[in-house]
Amino acid sequence: MSSTPSHYREEVLKPFFKYVKSGESFYVVGAPSVGKTRLMDFIMGDDPDALWAGEEVDRDWVKSQYLGEDIASKIWLARVDMNRMRHENDWGFQFYELLLHTLLLTCNRCPTLEKIETLKGDLAALDSQVIQSKDALMAHRLFEMSVNMICQSYNIQICFLFDEFDETYKSMPKEVFSQLRAIRDANKYRLSYILFLRNLPENLRSPKENESFYELISRNMLGLGPYSAMDTFHIIGQLEKRRDHELSKENREWVWANSGGHPGLLQALFSLIKDKILSAAQMQNLEWLAKQELVSEEFRKISEGLLDEEQDALKKIAHGDQNSVSPLTGKLLLAKGMVKPLSGRMTFFSPLFGYWLK
Repeated sequence: MSSTPSHYREEVLKPFFKYVKSGESFYVVGAPSVGKTRLMDFIMGDDPDALWAGEEVDRDWVKSQYLGEDIASKIWLARVDMNRMRHENDWGFQFYELLLHTLLLTCNRCPTLEKIETLKGDLAALDSQVIQSKDALMAHRLFEMSVNMICQSYNIQICFLFDEFDETYKSMPKEVFSQLRAIRDANKYRLSYILFLRNLPENLRSPKENESFYELISRNMLGLGPYSAMDTFHIIGQLEKRRDHELSKENREWVWANSGGHPGLLQALFSLIKDKILSAAQMQNLEWLAKQELVSEEFRKISEGLLDEEQDALKKIAHGDQNSVSPLTGKLLLAKGMVKPLSGRMTFFSPLFGYWLK
């Protein structure tokens, strides 16, 4: 079992696993520094704290929580690390060999069962054959054969999770997108693609260039923004233990209200309240707080992690000019939780952010 509470990111994971269960492809748009890697580790059952402590980890725990054990055991979450792909100019060979190797790594994580051992041997042999051949067509065909074998002969559903996929989405040849769509269509609802992005797919490249693949993901978007209130209070509790400093109930609520649940900002505010004796007047003075070095540095990092058009749009909103923000940029900022609607206008995730922007 994970040391992270079961409610962690449930506002994202409920729809996430609903899509997974139905075999739908989708994409996740994440804000900067909101714990995307931690979420990926949580989904995959790779609890860093438990692994570091040498504890036994149930990698299917999260899947089972949302899908039930029977369904979870028949679904593979295959996490694709694009950093493992050495030469992006040789897409035909490198990309499909990476996907085939990812299937082998995913199989290695499965419980040791007789049929899994057979499958593991088959996948290892196919991957070795592809590597030795260095042949693009063979890599494509053997990857396709592996997916068909897993989905149709072993009755396993595969979900490929592509992390940090923006650059790949922009540069991947359009025929590879078509091939991925074709492989999925041959295994409909047994194969799905999940893309983790910082930008909208339609902003990264024209949908006309990869129309059939774009159709797969375009209707299903999930936003990953700051933490919910419940998760924020859990993180504050962890900080209190780690830094040996317990906050009052009022101060915990103050950190939540002013951080908006952003991980970096709530740590900055926790440090501020721990290391400085703040007066009641200072704690209520948002303009003064926004200028404090720890807080302004965190806002700088958040801003630099956003796209140029997002930064421009946030400045416009800060100065009351939200109507000139383009619909696509507004969609991105809402999905990332940087802004939220309130009484017909956009408000920032943290009340301090507007003062910093000005």
